[in-house]
Parts: sequence; structure tokens; C-alpha cells
Amino acid sequence: MSAPTAARVRVLVAGDSRAMRDALRRTLTADSRLEVVGMAAAADEVVRAVTRSLPDVIVIDVGMDARYAIGTVGRVMAVHPIPVVVMSANTPEGGEAAIRAMEAGAVEVVAKPSWSVDPGLAALSSEIVRKILAASRVRPARIVAARPGERPAGARHPGLTAFATPAGSDGWTPCVVIAAEMPRELPAAVLVVQHMPAPYTQAFARMLGERSSITVREAAAGDRLARGVVSVCPGSQHLTVGPRGEVTLRPAQLPSEDAPSADLAMTSVAEHAGPLAIGVVLTGMGRDAALGAAAIRKSGGIVIAQDEASSVVYGMPRAAADMGCVDAMVPLSGLSETMLACVGDLLSHQLKVGHAS
Repeated sequence: MSAPTAARVRVLVAGDSRAMRDALRRTLTADSRLEVVGMAAAADEVVRAVTRSLPDVIVIDVGMDARYAIGTVGRVMAVHPIPVVVMSANTPEGGEAAIRAMEAGAVEVVAKPSWSVDPGLAALSSEIVRKILAASRVRPARIVAARPGERPAGARHPGLTAFATPAGSDGWTPCVVIAAEMPRELPAAVLVVQHMPAPYTQAFARMLGERSSITVREAAAGDRLARGVVSVCPGSQHLTVGPRGEVTLRPAQLPSEDAPSADLAMTSVAEHAGPLAIGVVLTGMGRDAALGAAAIRKSGGIVIAQDEASSVVYGMPRAAADMGCVDAMVPLSGLSETMLACVGDLLSHQLKVGHAS
């Protein structure tokens, strides 16, 4: 007896450009694993189509009016949360729109060649399909981003603890929550490795900075990690850290790569920060960060992972836990407090060792 055929993923295509909707429909229907169950333009049409067609995933194209796409994502999440994949232009403006759409609830982004229908869309077909299939396994959730408020007072200390905080593209919310609760004078350097294409990470770093009191910047080649600074790895590039905390970047070679790679970044942090390294594995698809977490644990550092209940996608935290290298599984609401406690413990231990010697 032959094995039963897997059900196709039902996709609703939305966008304010009819030409782009048609191009997306042609691209998606060419893959036997997908079924386009509807097309919609206005936000009201999208909400009605969701109720009528019951799609597994919605693909929303960010056209000339970014407010349309962001508003549509928000309407869908409020009425009937469904995984949303957003397509936005590979420009700074497109990156800003993509970040705002993810803030509204989208779980994946695809950087398209231009605002208009472009022959390059065909070259993106494998990435679009891959992200739709991955999104179909996501449990949609709305987590309200933290706003700047009262901050814990950060103690000054000459030592440097290095955080490596990897997350999938759906992990922007935990990053915002954590950054918003970090003290301005945090006695540690923070490196954020977010699975996003360039130039979206520039907009992401800017948004983190707006939501927090700690300094946030997109890392550049030659930068040095510094305490009290959050460095965001540039999209579509791999980042490693040298012995003095200096940043080296190299472009990803394949479109299918996790870029930036959390494994590469965390392994280099483990190599040079040793027992002062802390890995924090956040919600995300796949297994990236598992090897990096193991490297940090082997170096004598600490590894924290977001727990399943608060993760949109438990893939990356689960992979790290399966490696046996996670010291604590923590809900999103407790991550910042746990991270700060780990910094305090490590620095206190460093002081004791210094006095003993």
C-alpha cells in the first residue's frame, strides 16, 4: 500500500498590486506542496477570505503603500491569527516596512528585488516556498513588545561578559523585550544574531534602539564588542569575533544558508570569552545555535533558552536542549531577569577569583 499523500499547504495571497498577486500565484502554484486558495487586495477582503478559505499561511506583498500591509497583518492577527509571510523590497525603506509588519505579527520575511513585479521573483521561488512551508508549522502568537520604563541599575565593572543572543526571524519580539529591559550601563557586551536579510537588520537595530535605553548598533567589520552596547549582526552575512572582541564579517555563500549563522558567531564568542560567555537561544525555526550553544557550554559559559510555552517556534531552543547544553529553560517574561542574574554571578565569581589570586 502506498503512503498517503501529504496535504498541501493552503495559501492566501494578498497585496495591493494585482500584477504582483498574479506573479505570486503563478510562482506558488508551480510547487505541488502548495495550494493557492484565494487572492485579496484590501484588508477587509483579506479578513473575509481568511474566514471563507481557512488558509494555513497568508503571503502579503508590501507594495507602494507599506501601511496597507502592516495594517492587514494587524487585522488578521486580531481576528484570526494565522502565520503571515511578508514580502518587502530589498531596500532600507522595505526593511523598515518588514520590521513593522513583524511587529504586527508576521512570522517570516522575504526580501524581493524591487517594489514592482520583477523577473528576479522567479529566482526567489525556492526561498518563498521554503519560508511558506516553515511558516505553516508555526503557532501564531501576539506578544506585546516591551516599552522603555524603569530599568535595573547597572553596576560598573572592568570585566566584560559577552552575550550571544541568536533568534529566528520570528524572534524579533523577544529581542525587543530583552533590549528594553537591559540597563544603560550593562556590564556586558550583547551580540544579537537575527535571521534576517540585509538591509532589514539596519531597521531592526534602529527599532531596538528606539525601544531601549541601552546603545544599539548594527555591527560593522572592525567594530569591537563593548559593554553596554548591543551589536546586531548584519543580515545575509556571517559574523565572528576575534580575541579582542573585534568583528569580522563575510557574505553568505548560498541563499539557503542561515545567515547570519548563530553557530559561527556563538562559537567564536565561546573561543574568546570562555567562561564569561552567555548564550541565549530564542524562538526560531531550525537547528542553528545548537552547536554554538554547545561550544559556549564547553568553554565554561552559561546557556539559557526560551521555553516552549512562550516560543512562537520551539525549533532552535529545542535543538539546543537536545544537545544537552542548556542550563535553564526560561519563559520570555523571565529572560531579562535571568540574563542580568547570570551577569552578576559571573562577575562576582571573577572578582572572587581575582582576590584569591
